[in-house]
Amino acid sequence: MGLITKSGLKSVLLAGAVALSSMPAQACIKQAELKADQLRFLELQLKVAALKCRFENPRFAALYNRFVGAHKGAIKASRWPVEAYLARQTRMNMDAYVTKTANRISLESIDADGFCANAAAVADTAASYADPLMAMDLLPVRYRTPRPVCKEGFPPTTAVTGGTGRIETIDR
Repeated sequence: MGLITKSGLKSVLLAGAVALSSMPAQACIKQAELKADQLRFLELQLKVAALKCRFENPRFAALYNRFVGAHKGAIKASRWPVEAYLARQTRMNMDAYVTKTANRISLESIDADGFCANAAAVADTAASYADPLMAMDLLPVRYRTPRPVCKEGFPPTTAVTGGTGRIETIDR
């Protein structure tokens, strides 16, 4: 084996520094992104249940619609933080995220005892809560935090959003 020269060592160290600087500073999810992700998960689980359980409980669509009507603004507002998280930490767009999440819920619902009855109770309960996330622990398919929660002081997310290529700061 040959010796590494001083200039060779500098090249290796420089390449390592460049590689490290191109990695995200923190592989984490911000608190606002986490809450938005939880709300999206709750809404998707109830949507999956509305489709899956429609024969077992013909009223489920009405329960789902009541939930969405009660929390429409929050559901709509949750899109931005989730898109910011996806842009910052994954290679997934919103459509892929929704599909992957709905597929996971559908698959895991097969083994969830009383899925339809429990999901109906969650839809009814969450529709009446001011904060629907209070019903998260009642979900028949459990939510899993995708990454550790970011430490305080993590800088605002800047992401390219939509098809226009414009750059926006997501955390406001």
